[in-house]
Amino acid sequence: MMLKLFLSVGLIGTSFLLNAQEVTKKEEIQNSKANEKYLKHIKDATQAFKKNVQFAKKHNQKPPNEYYLQDFIATMDPETGQVSNQNYVELDKRVESGTYRPEKKLKMFNGVNSQYSSKNINSLWVERGPYEVGGRVRGIMFDPNDVTGKKVWAGGVSGGLWYNNDITNATSEWVLVDGFWSNTTVSCIVSDPNNSQIFYVGTGEVETGDFSGLGIWKTTDGGATWQQIFNIENGYASNGVKKGIYNVPDIQVVNNNGVSEVYAGVAGTYLGDMSGNVSFAGVYEAGLYKSTDGTNFTLLNTLLSTTTQGYDIQDIEVGTDNSIWVSTRSSFVGSSSSGGKIFKSNDYGATFTNVYDVGNKNSRVMVEVSNTNPLKAYALLQGATNAEPVRILKTVDGGTTWISTDVAVSGITLPNPIDTGQPDNDFTRGQAFYDLVIETDPQNDEHVYVGGIDSYKSTDGGATWTQYTKWSNNNLLNAANIAGVHADQHALVFNPKNLNQFVMGNDGGIFFAADKNNLANNSAIGVRNKRLNITQFYHGTLNPTATFANENMILGAQDNGTRRLSGVPLANNFYTSSEVYGGDGAYTAYDDQGLYHIASYVYNNHIIFNAQGAYNLLSSSTQRNAGQFINPLAVDRNLDIAYTNANSSSSTSIVLNRISGLASVPLSLTRTQLTIVAVTAGEFATDIFVSPYTTASSTLFIGLSSGKLFKVTNANATHSTSQINFDFGGYISDIKLGASESEIMVTVSNFNKTSVFYSIDGGTTWISKEGNLPDIPVKAIFMNPEDNNEVILGTYFGVWGTANFQATSPTWALYSDGLGKFKVNHFDYRASDKTILAVTYGRGAFTTKIDNTTLATNETQQNSVANQVYPNPTRGPLHVKLANGKPVDIEIFDVSGKLVMTKKNIKSDEEFNIENLIKGDYVLKAIQNGNIVYTSVIIRK
Repeated sequence: MMLKLFLSVGLIGTSFLLNAQEVTKKEEIQNSKANEKYLKHIKDATQAFKKNVQFAKKHNQKPPNEYYLQDFIATMDPETGQVSNQNYVELDKRVESGTYRPEKKLKMFNGVNSQYSSKNINSLWVERGPYEVGGRVRGIMFDPNDVTGKKVWAGGVSGGLWYNNDITNATSEWVLVDGFWSNTTVSCIVSDPNNSQIFYVGTGEVETGDFSGLGIWKTTDGGATWQQIFNIENGYASNGVKKGIYNVPDIQVVNNNGVSEVYAGVAGTYLGDMSGNVSFAGVYEAGLYKSTDGTNFTLLNTLLSTTTQGYDIQDIEVGTDNSIWVSTRSSFVGSSSSGGKIFKSNDYGATFTNVYDVGNKNSRVMVEVSNTNPLKAYALLQGATNAEPVRILKTVDGGTTWISTDVAVSGITLPNPIDTGQPDNDFTRGQAFYDLVIETDPQNDEHVYVGGIDSYKSTDGGATWTQYTKWSNNNLLNAANIAGVHADQHALVFNPKNLNQFVMGNDGGIFFAADKNNLANNSAIGVRNKRLNITQFYHGTLNPTATFANENMILGAQDNGTRRLSGVPLANNFYTSSEVYGGDGAYTAYDDQGLYHIASYVYNNHIIFNAQGAYNLLSSSTQRNAGQFINPLAVDRNLDIAYTNANSSSSTSIVLNRISGLASVPLSLTRTQLTIVAVTAGEFATDIFVSPYTTASSTLFIGLSSGKLFKVTNANATHSTSQINFDFGGYISDIKLGASESEIMVTVSNFNKTSVFYSIDGGTTWISKEGNLPDIPVKAIFMNPEDNNEVILGTYFGVWGTANFQATSPTWALYSDGLGKFKVNHFDYRASDKTILAVTYGRGAFTTKIDNTTLATNETQQNSVANQVYPNPTRGPLHVKLANGKPVDIEIFDVSGKLVMTKKNIKSDEEFNIENLIKGDYVLKAIQNGNIVYTSVIIRK
């Protein structure tokens, strides 16, 4: 059965290319020259990342997430090698002022045309789930304005800023503040002790190398509106390093005799060359900053690691005597000895004393000060050497002397995990750079809570420990009567209105403990993730045999496996969520007849599920561990063949894995590799698209990171490769076809590049469709199968659409109501019920439906009023009357995109018959001299 993903129809006049904005040869030459710089930037970024991985392994740390490298390469300005996240801030202002308000209805959204408002979520897109999977949370705060102590604020590392009005209620749902927050990572949130309406949010997750930090944000009305107060980008250093405030791991506000003093810790970005020769942003702006007016910040010269640069700050704590304790982390400036230190100031930052130094400049340190005794403090940190992954400290004299776990019989010990898979001396399991939490009970500073993979509590000042959460039921954990809580702990916050309660943040979202004194049971801590949909999906696919009324879709998620959303819509419009496959999810695929589906783990670990069970597409572990971290996969549904990228970014050839026999019973897979073309290191496959139009063989379109596009014919056998003779100048993020292989759409995801290209002659000539589109990464494109003037884009700022794609310069607007201003990685389409799936990175899955009922008896909007088809609906007889009176060729397609009837040389107003077609909706195209001159939806009743 053939499934055509894109059937594009519409009026394309003979003067199209004369009026279009054809991309000039000059621009193409400029793109080609710029690619030399771009490839160098890709190599530099890849080299820097590899050094960071080596560094992490050498120091017994979890390597950084490779997806951040892929995303950095995909969005960087090819000319400068930098990203422009500050663009989102300025764009948000223009959007809120109405600059990109939709002025035309799109049939893709049921004809709805609602003005975008972040405060008025409505009907363009419907949120489908997952409902309570959650995601990584570092920043948590109880609302100081809620006298009941039930309202909690939390920020995801993607997915925005949220609040819950009753954290004590297991059914209470989270509320999204504003979709703009998807474009930045929330790392911390704190209130002003002198004005409970003022909050500060710090952004940027330095622990993982996320490059989406956007400084500090402030509200003066209890969270209703927010402003960026600590600006980011301020040019480049002489060696090309981007300057600015990108990572703010912690903020504290001190009441100095009625004056609110804000202390902000800043660290450099993770991506960087360990020699100091190559780094990307913010490494020279690290340090401790202070503001006395809540707006302007000054780097404290009292806490500098060099004459001009501050230490990379990890944590800030304030004692009851207003003493300020600051801990550090590693720096990626090679000359800096930043990490492993604790500083203390007794004079509001005028002077600082180094009260502890572990002697490891790469150590990440978390510090905690007693709420009742300003002289007592604890610290949790990476140890001095690889042999000591974790250390815990304690002082009772303000930091003059310390006891620590590296000294035998010191009076303080490390927790011993129940899980035998975790070392006795490392409850973070090698992830101290990533997950470290230490807090004391506000009422009793001998009660100490620490977290790594799991969580532990001491009631004797750290002398002994009891584990009170478990991430799984592995080995001995199965018998432990303690709560199941997601792994990787990042935050623990006590309720100031009810000190028996606390909230935890980890990679699984938010968890709530109702009674700190009763933790020894499996229900002591409950999950609180309802509607906290901050799931980071890379890719997703609709089951072609399902319907929106009884759905079945699978999506690959960061750290939350491959999720299935299925069944009938629940009362809240979400679908039921379940897990298909664990670990990191990636690309997905469905057979068009429901015989199999494919889930993916990282690299080339692709698993096919059919009636017999689950099997790896690739038998060799070497092959499965090759390719990109999130690796392109495409399936030819006609021939049941899978194609995956086989090579890494440093390879000098494009190679595909070809796996045939996907629908065989019993399953019998044939595995071969195709060498497509030789390339330069840094050029790699970014998208693979299978043409639905070539049914007897596989025709592939392959886009590269360098902006090259290749067409591979007969890929199922002895293949032939040809390069589309055009340089797109950047990272090809998506390739789609319109009505045939002659109509091609290509998107480029880099900042500062033309993002949308269109060809109607198979790639011989290309037209820019940028129009008024702002400078944001574009990751996906979709054309209305029944009106090629309607196109939507998935971007890093929501969904943008146009009703005049065929115009010389299309007018783009934000069609993102319901979905918000979030990162959209992918679109999928099911023709049978006209459902569109939007896959977001940080807000789960959304769908919408194309509604062409308004066109059932009328022509598409771009057609001349003199053109008409009648009778419509019809039992068989049909007439097509054209204004120019010339004969036409007629093509009729069913809703799956299959060509079901052709009529040649039909005179204007001549009757012909479609009674042999089954009842249903169809699309009619009238063609003169190879050009579509008229289209209409027709109904056979």
